[in-house]
Amino acid sequence: MTKTGGGFARLMNVERIGREPMTFDIRATEEECDALAAALDILGLSDVTASGSLVREGVNGQVAVSGRVMATAVQACVVTLDPVSQTIDEEFTVFYTFDPRDIVVEETEKVVGLDEPDPPQLITGGRIDLAEVIQEQIALALEPYPRRDDLPEDAAEQEMDLEQVKKEQGVHQPFANLRDLMSKK
Repeated sequence: MTKTGGGFARLMNVERIGREPMTFDIRATEEECDALAAALDILGLSDVTASGSLVREGVNGQVAVSGRVMATAVQACVVTLDPVSQTIDEEFTVFYTFDPRDIVVEETEKVVGLDEPDPPQLITGGRIDLAEVIQEQIALALEPYPRRDDLPEDAAEQEMDLEQVKKEQGVHQPFANLRDLMSKK
């Protein structure tokens, strides 16, 4: 995961988390939204809010960060490069661990299903940067191919004659006359 830029950081000291959850409520400033948009390589980001809690899991000592992130993202349309707005409203749960052995990937191949949680991330310095969690959740929620709603049907979806396409593209066919030559024998 890339680091957030522009001084946007929300560090939570998780060394002293007990049985009671720690809650958070974050509202990014305009400058922080601009820094997040630059880090995500999108045109703009506004109204970024996140709220939730950090809870120490009793069985394995891991820390679960659960919450909800909301934002309005603006990306470039993949066809026209015009701005396309998207509302993000995602719930998430991310696990962290103090034990480096919890994040070691085994030598064997492991398939992680969609229903299974991701492996935990390592807590460094006794702190979790919630800004990184927010950035990651926004990145996962972004439309991979943003497209304006008012665009006509894609040309690739329209039926076109293959020969017509070859003529328009000027495709060289070195063996086009081979059949005729073979039949003259």
